[in-house]
Amino acid sequence: MLAKVTSGATVGLDPVPVDVEVSIESSGFPAFNIVGLPQKGVEEAKERSRAALKNSSCDFPQRRITVNLAPADFPKEGSSFDLPIALGILLANKEILADVSDSIFIGQLSLDGTLRSTPGVLPLSFLAREKGFKKIFLPKDNAAEASIIPDIQVMPVESLKDLIMYLRGEKEITPVAHT
Repeated sequence: MLAKVTSGATVGLDPVPVDVEVSIESSGFPAFNIVGLPQKGVEEAKERSRAALKNSSCDFPQRRITVNLAPADFPKEGSSFDLPIALGILLANKEILADVSDSIFIGQLSLDGTLRSTPGVLPLSFLAREKGFKKIFLPKDNAAEASIIPDIQVMPVESLKDLIMYLRGEKEITPVAHT
């Protein structure tokens, strides 16, 4: 099972799209690996996303999980990949059946599944608009900053559970008005 979620990173001053590809395999021993030049903060996403998924009433697959952060030619750092990694696991595990190809996802997860403020959302909002994405999902605390960029729907997310319910059509998330 394979899923792809788009996120982003800032390299110097330039925002760069990052594909978060998640593969869940039934063969082999259970493992959770992140590849694509992850720095320590990204490696820690394994534990944050595992706890956030469990505390959001989701199953965490006891199989071989590989997360690829592409392109792999620059180091990925920070905790903004937590949300796209957790979402990728849910999509690859078929807990959510949704098309997320028109959106960018960024955000640091707390262990209980709430989203914490994440630095760097303004350049990533600009990136989303420039690359033709329709929406950017990010922590509620960052929504006002991201809404400076016109022509992109800023979707403020309070928790992983809220995002799951939105993607399943069980809850609405109201976009923040452009300022």
